[in-house]
Amino acid sequence: MSDDDSNGNKILLAIALVAVAVSALGVGFTYYTVVGFQAWLTGMATDTATANLSIPTSEQINFTTDNINWGSGLVSSGATNATLMTDGTNNTNGNWTNITTGFILENIGNVNVTLNLSANNDASSFIGGTSPLYQYNVTNVESNSCLNSSGGTGGLNLGVYTDANTTSKEICGIFQYIDSADTIRIDLKVVVPNDAVGTKGSIITATANPV
Repeated sequence: MSDDDSNGNKILLAIALVAVAVSALGVGFTYYTVVGFQAWLTGMATDTATANLSIPTSEQINFTTDNINWGSGLVSSGATNATLMTDGTNNTNGNWTNITTGFILENIGNVNVTLNLSANNDASSFIGGTSPLYQYNVTNVESNSCLNSSGGTGGLNLGVYTDANTTSKEICGIFQYIDSADTIRIDLKVVVPNDAVGTKGSIITATANPV
C-alpha cells in the first residue's frame, strides 16, 4: 500500500471517529434536553388540590308511634279488674277502646347505640287501686334491630313483659341504625283494679347512649 493510501485511510478513520463522537454527543444532548424539558414542563403543569368534609356521629332515636290512648272505660260488673293490652289481645273485663299497636321506636341516627327504657311512674302511681299492674314488652319490628352488647341475640329480655317503673333498664346492648334493622315495638299491659278511678297518664322515656 502506498503512503498516500495509508494517509487517506487514516484521514477517513479520523473523520469516522469524529462523526461517531459528534453523533454520540448529539444523542446525549438531545436526550438530556428532552428529559430536562419534560421535567420543566411537568413541574410547571403539576399541582395538587384537596377535598375535605366531616361527618359527626349522630345518636338519634324517634318514636314514630308515640301515643297510646285507651280512652274512658269501666271494669265489668262483678270483675275485680280489667286487663288492657296493645299487642292485639282484646281487652278483658272492661269496655275501653281496643288498641292493636304499641309504641314504635326507630334509630334514626348514623351509629349503633345502647337503649334504655324507664317510666315516670310505676303501677301504683299510674293506675292506683288494689293490685294494679303496669308492664312493657319489647319486640323487634325488623329482625336483629335489638342485639346484646356482643352483637348477638342471647340474653335479651325480648317478648317478655317487664314491670315499668322509674328505674332505667337496658333493653338493647346494641340498637342498630341500618335501615333494614333499626326499629322496635314497645307494647304495654295494664291491669286496672275495680277500685281505681280518675284520669291516668304515664310517660315512657327511651334513652340512647353511644356503644
